[in-house]
Amino acid sequence: MLCIGALLLVTIFTINVVKRYNVINEEEIILRDGQMITYKEVKNLLSYLGISEDDIEGINDGQSKELVKEESYITFANLSYILTLITDTLDLSLDHVLKELSYQVEEEKPNKAVLVSEFLEGYENILEALPAEARPLEEKEFFIVGIPDRYKNDLEKKIMATNQGNYEFGKALNYDPFYINGELVIETGEEEDDKDKKKRTPINKNLDDNKNQDNLVDNKINFNDFKIEDFVNHKVLALVAGQDLVYVKETLKDETILHNVWITSGSGQTVNAFAHEVTKEFYTKSNLSEEISQVVGDLIIKDKQIVGIRIKPDRIEGKVLVTDKEYIEIKGYGQIPLDDNYKIYKIYGELAQEITNSILVGYESTDFIVAEGKIVAALIKEEIKAENIRVLIKTNKFSDYYHNEVSFTSNSDFTITCGEETINQPAGAVVTVRPGDELLTDGRLTIKPTSENGKIQILSLERSYGNPAYRGSIEIDPKDQGLLIVNELSLEEYLYAVVPSEMPSYYSLEALKSQAVCARSYAFNHLMANSLKEYGAHVDDSVSYQVYNNIEENEKTILAVKDTYGKVMTYGGLVINAYYFSTSSGHTASVGEVWSGDAQYLKGKLQVVVTDDNVTAVATEDEVDFSNEEVFKGFIQNPAYKTYDSEFPWYRWKLTLPYSVITNNVNSKIGARYNANPSNIQ
Repeated sequence: MLCIGALLLVTIFTINVVKRYNVINEEEIILRDGQMITYKEVKNLLSYLGISEDDIEGINDGQSKELVKEESYITFANLSYILTLITDTLDLSLDHVLKELSYQVEEEKPNKAVLVSEFLEGYENILEALPAEARPLEEKEFFIVGIPDRYKNDLEKKIMATNQGNYEFGKALNYDPFYINGELVIETGEEEDDKDKKKRTPINKNLDDNKNQDNLVDNKINFNDFKIEDFVNHKVLALVAGQDLVYVKETLKDETILHNVWITSGSGQTVNAFAHEVTKEFYTKSNLSEEISQVVGDLIIKDKQIVGIRIKPDRIEGKVLVTDKEYIEIKGYGQIPLDDNYKIYKIYGELAQEITNSILVGYESTDFIVAEGKIVAALIKEEIKAENIRVLIKTNKFSDYYHNEVSFTSNSDFTITCGEETINQPAGAVVTVRPGDELLTDGRLTIKPTSENGKIQILSLERSYGNPAYRGSIEIDPKDQGLLIVNELSLEEYLYAVVPSEMPSYYSLEALKSQAVCARSYAFNHLMANSLKEYGAHVDDSVSYQVYNNIEENEKTILAVKDTYGKVMTYGGLVINAYYFSTSSGHTASVGEVWSGDAQYLKGKLQVVVTDDNVTAVATEDEVDFSNEEVFKGFIQNPAYKTYDSEFPWYRWKLTLPYSVITNNVNSKIGARYNANPSNIQ
């Protein structure tokens, strides 16, 4: 009995010791009553301050030769090292950061564990110490809708939809229990009662299933990982870094409005809707007064229930003439401004929400929902059949988009339409329009020949063959900067005037047919990309896209287009961007060397066909290393290489420029590209 009693006493003593100490890497860490923060969480939070895991290897100095494990608790010795590292990295005052803390780091035992609330206090103080424009994290409020439909079957993607956009939550943490009314609650984490200290054990205040408080005060490891299922249909206050959710600070009880949601059906106390890319079933606080279906409306949500719905029933349709960031111009309605919460839904086939303004100009495939004089939603109701293309016609020498005046005629009778009025004109009649003219009082003019084969000739324009004539219709759109000219015509007829402008018509028919397929593929992609939507066009007529109608169409090039009717090049089921050029130096370039992207179907290749006896024969490109400057210089300077286009005048050329001109030109171009897209410049 004595032995058993002694064993019992030893066991009880051992349990108490284990409860009070956590042995990691042979270091005794004094545990606390509150929840302690782990190395895993600290490493995650520090990464958003630009501090990598390698940077914090020194955290173990004086403790162990081994790295702290992810499940280890951080001690005050670790915290002292971390705060020094952060302030040095971010060029902050360590003394200032320490002074702002509610506890004294240097007075705590080095091997004492740090509480979550203590670390968060230091972390947020550091963020506050940074200039506002330099803070890598910001505080935001948003309503968590759920996982977007397109990611529900992709377990690797940790993307959630909110009413403020999508956020990644793969590394996110949940610190909701530690905040009340947006303020961090600091625990003492001590067993003794200290009336001078504000001692509070935080609880999960807002989530549906209040978590067991024991989870916050016992000594088992808790990483505070964010679990999206706990927060769907809740409004939260959170810290974010760009589109990364860093951690949730608090769940909020505020009312939320989901604006311009596509409601598929609703009856009784159930509403099925597509909100922020998520197909969802909502429940209402009260029964709906009537059934609803296929409408756009605002959902007002509180405590996970719909407490109100604002239906927006006004629906219009018409040909889209211009898509701007602030308005859409619709034939018959003019320019209608966009609502701040404007949404685009694809409602045919698989329901989807478009994240960019992709309403295609020149087509009538979209209906618009209007409320209080603004477009609140666009409903794309059918698949686009790319039949017509809209070309922005530039001024003489392709120098500008805006014309000072437009003078035109036609080889057939033609009409001029402005607003509700249509004016008939005989063939050969000349009309000149200038900004401010009476003809432009109601805005855009549309000129159409009455004959199917008629063309509108622009007399105020000069191209290689004189005054150009255009198939289809011509629109003149008055703007503050001048007059825009847009030519709308079928895609195939557009190619009639592209092929001869991009390739000499004396080339063989097969070459012209190849050019037609390339041009059609290129045009299709720019049409679908809505590249010049703010001007009411898809492409312009210059080298910025494809040169159009600079050389007059002819029978041979028309035949090349007709013989390849509708044919495009595809890769992986998608139409490729079929870039082409007039002359290479004997070696083509990969797409990524000229434009952004890495298209697998366009790879640079040596174009050697025949070589001179004095030049080593090249069997494969692998035998020539053009990354070597001397090798490339020898290739460029040696005319003995005979390639596919070596007979063309621009195959080899030489230009002498002052060093200062080259330097200024390169620097200005790099600066301009950096301002346009900093991520593309190293």
